Formats: sequence, structure tokens, C-alpha cells
Amino acid sequence: MPGGNGALLPALTVASAKGPSVQLRVSEVFQSVQGEGVSLGEPCVFLRFALCNLRCSWCDTKYTWDFSQYRYEDEVKHWSLTETRAALERAGLTDTQRLVITGGEPLIQSAGIEALLAELPRAVVVEVETNGTFAPSVKLAARVDQWNVSPKLAHGGDPAHRRLRPEALAALMATGRAWLKLVVMDTDDTEELLELARGWPASRVLLMPQATSREELAERLPAVQALAAELGFNACTRLHIERWGGKRGV
Repeated sequence: MPGGNGALLPALTVASAKGPSVQLRVSEVFQSVQGEGVSLGEPCVFLRFALCNLRCSWCDTKYTWDFSQYRYEDEVKHWSLTETRAALERAGLTDTQRLVITGGEPLIQSAGIEALLAELPRAVVVEVETNGTFAPSVKLAARVDQWNVSPKLAHGGDPAHRRLRPEALAALMATGRAWLKLVVMDTDDTEELLELARGWPASRVLLMPQATSREELAERLPAVQALAAELGFNACTRLHIERWGGKRGV
């Protein structure tokens, strides 16, 4: 059980790639539309995993990892594969639906995700949101249709050695199905984001404003859009904040 400092809990031990031994730590499951990235506006079911290896100061899902502010018992469900599939079905996941796997940092539980996806129809389009600090397994790299890779800049507050893993970013880029999504505070981030984008096709780089409220989004989006145009990258808004003000589970 977590202590009061919000420290990262140990990753799950998965004894087998299939069967009842698999347990997942899940934060929430809900149906909505994708609020960010290249599939912006697409109807989807979200599967949000608990736990994260980073501690971004502006994180809008701290309930998945900061157990100094949130009660682990209230926020984290320990589910089997059967329980997780049932929750996805209740949320409306069908063979033609899009599944967005997010967190927290979902690849902390990559073995469990691999086992879960093996039980879902191949027609389900799978997106994974990741901070880019874990390389995917061979099976995950092949199964996931879209990787939304968001390595964190210095303004998140984590030291570089924790938030930047070049070998993991290279492995994700090598899938050919990854987009680099960089959260930008202002133009002071330009040098850092250009370094992160080095080697990525410009068409697969998106700049997105750091914002947890409609007010922050309205203030920062125009400057981020202008910066993206200047650098030859794409820009995206945060649709869930525009529509619901960042309200949880919608």
C-alpha cells in the first residue's frame, strides 16, 4: 500500500502472458472523444491505467499516481483481464471502436496490456499514450495502431535523466506508427523541443499548449499554433478542455 509521499508503486508482476494470473491496476474506463493528437475528435473508449514514473507539476491526472493527495483505495482498481474486458464492453467498446490506452504511464504495465490486447478483436483500433520512457515489446509494437509519444520538457519539473530516454523514443519512432506530441508552455521551449524533434518527420510532430483550464488554453493556443507554423510542425488543441474544462471522465 502506498505511503504518504506519493512514491511510485512497484510495477505489477505478471506470471503469465495469459490467464487469471494477470492483474491490471486501472484508474478509470469511459467513452468520449479523443481530445488530443492526430485522431482529435474521434469517438473512442478510454482505458486509463494507474501509476506513473514521472511527476509533472502540471499533470491533470494526478489521481492516477499522487497518493499523497488521493487515496489509493479510492482511485485504483485491481482488475483481471475478464474484469477489464467487461468494463470496456460496458463503456461501449465494439469491434469497430477505437480504444485509447492512457495513464498515468500505461507502459509500466506493458505485459498486462499485451495480454489484454491479445484477447480483443484485431479490428479494434488501439492508441497508446506514453511519455516515451519505455520501449514497447515486439508484440506491442506490432499490435498498437497509433503511438502518441509525449516526452516531457523541463517545465514539467522532472530531471532529464528520468524524463528523457533516447533509446525508448527511437524504438517508438521505429514502429512507423508514432507521432511526437510535445506539450509547450511558451516560446522559451523552442530550443528544447527542436532537440526532441530531431530525427522525427516534421509531419509527425505536434505542438500542444500546456493547459489545464479553458482560460490557460485560450491564452496559450495562439502562440503555440504560431510557433508550430514557424517551425514547420503541426499544432493541436485540447478538445476535452475546450468542451468540458478538463472535467474528469468525459
